Amino acid sequence: MLKITTRVEDNIIVLELEGRLTGPWVKELRSFWESTTASDRTSSRVDLTSVTFIDQEGKDLLGELYCQGAHLVATGCLNKCIVESIMGSGSAEDAKGRQTKQDAGSA
Repeated sequence: MLKITTRVEDNIIVLELEGRLTGPWVKELRSFWESTTASDRTSSRVDLTSVTFIDQEGKDLLGELYCQGAHLVATGCLNKCIVESIMGSGSAEDAKGRQTKQDAGSA
């Protein structure tokens, strides 16, 4: 089961999720996202603090939401790791980009 609560904080649409982001709940979140943020996708946050499990389909959807401008917030080792991988933290491409910037700065 997935519970989605919406609120507005400082002109930011916050979707607070509770439960499991898996199976039919992924489709439900997609539908909710599209209806809630259709008019303003510039300022949105998806709060995963109370999510207990995210399957691959859920991860894929979070990646799409991130690409559409959503800021992802998570706590706990597993969810933070998932969010960091979606946002590119610690990826080989990021490390390569940091190295290239460092090399350019020293040249």
